[in-house]
Amino acid sequence: MRSLLGALAATTLALGATPSLSARTADPQFTLAVVRAEAAKGQADAIATLGWMYETGKGVVEDDAKAVSLYRTAIAHGDAFGQWRMGVMIDEGAAQGTSQQAVALFRQAATQKSAGATASLGVMYATGRGVERDYEAAMRYYQAAARMGSAHGIEGIGVLYANGQGVERDMGEALAHWLVAAAAGDEDAMKLLMEHMPASSTPEAGPIYDRANAIADAYGTSPGDDAQAASAQ
Repeated sequence: MRSLLGALAATTLALGATPSLSARTADPQFTLAVVRAEAAKGQADAIATLGWMYETGKGVVEDDAKAVSLYRTAIAHGDAFGQWRMGVMIDEGAAQGTSQQAVALFRQAATQKSAGATASLGVMYATGRGVERDYEAAMRYYQAAARMGSAHGIEGIGVLYANGQGVERDMGEALAHWLVAAAAGDEDAMKLLMEHMPASSTPEAGPIYDRANAIADAYGTSPGDDAQAASAQ
């Protein structure tokens, strides 16, 4: 079994040092000039990436209107990343639309094996936004996203265990999932760990680390996986 103990322990200590949820701007191919050049050629993935840069302010001044326009163009070409991110913007109120429309976009992207969109469907079912609340469905989507390399999916599984939603409440299981998710780059999981994780020197921590290693092994998760998954959307 691959041990992530060192990486996981470091994760719990490294406040603010987790990898970005997307590695798009870390790769030289995602420089603004290159992305703009490819987008001008009509490359849907480049158009969606440019939209993401405007959405997040990576390399450009953040501009939701430009992001939305670019995502709509990418969506017209069937781009899964554009579908997912447009759904996120609608869900967060950064773009006009309903929760049902956000869910529809997530479904379209999920059929193209988008890990991010699959995890987002889990969120929608867990919270009852745009669909009837269904914790079992949320778990299925989170697990499917986790199998595709989404740290956010693993973090969502932990939330269900922490809240006892559709499963028996189990904070040890929740913390183990959050450890794996945080090591793979999920910032929400990191925040939850900082609030709930016992010190690594305590007897309670050992079984949680052991369980985290088993979860990481089961999903084939390594530190930074979610960043890689995002860049591959």
